[in-house]
Amino acid sequence: MKSDFKKELLKAKKEGYAIPAFNFDNLEMAKGIIAAADETNHPVILMVTESAAKYMGLDFVYEIGRIAVKTSKAPILLFWDHGFDIELIKRACDNGFDAVMLDSSMKPFDINVKETIEVVEYAHARGVYVESEIGHVGGKEDDRESKDKGFTNPQEAIEFNKLTKVDALAIAAGTSHGLFKSKPELQYDLIEEIVNSIDTPVVLHGSSGVPHEALQKAISLGIVKVNIGTDLKIANAKAVCEWFDQNENGYDARKFGQAAIDAVKNAAIEKINVFKNIN
Repeated sequence: MKSDFKKELLKAKKEGYAIPAFNFDNLEMAKGIIAAADETNHPVILMVTESAAKYMGLDFVYEIGRIAVKTSKAPILLFWDHGFDIELIKRACDNGFDAVMLDSSMKPFDINVKETIEVVEYAHARGVYVESEIGHVGGKEDDRESKDKGFTNPQEAIEFNKLTKVDALAIAAGTSHGLFKSKPELQYDLIEEIVNSIDTPVVLHGSSGVPHEALQKAISLGIVKVNIGTDLKIANAKAVCEWFDQNENGYDARKFGQAAIDAVKNAAIEKINVFKNIN
């Protein structure tokens, strides 16, 4: 079911829950995410990164997205995640995506602003929403890896939000992309300060592996979109490995593919329930 990205985020903010944003790298992961949305009747953001889209083929990704939105009983929002190539972001805007993200967070502030404004102007003219990042969430994201990470400066966040007019703002507040090498320490005071300083919905990236109670506290402080990628990739891979352990001479892609779909669905449902049930 088609919905409106910003309206869904603002509704989540008003009612005190978060919308899960799930990455998919293949058809099985996409089907698992869509099945989770349908089973819970909860809005879900279906995300694809540049390298995943290139792996699957851009035209295949566009069609998977269109079919997901058209056939799902729950609201599905198609999202281009961590775009580094502005031309590919623009192509996503022209091919049915509800929202796109530019990641120029490693660049100087003024360049991040300039490039974000370029994407915002192009996307808004086509009815597409834009998310951008201020501060840098480190770790392995897409096919890039960064050891640099720095918490978002609240004053920079306010200024960036004012200058760019983005529809959602991703901040660096203690999470990391990929697998955590140490216990994550979310900066709750920072989250609360930024959420209370701007009207724009605030987003948490790199949330796989973060304890559920920590994510629930962040959501209670106003986080409305939580990105999950690695947890679903692990569920997908483990399901396929376990299927082959149990079917040593197996070869039917439909069968181990279904195992992957079911595992991704179950992992996604767990996150949905965590994000919508905030005490």
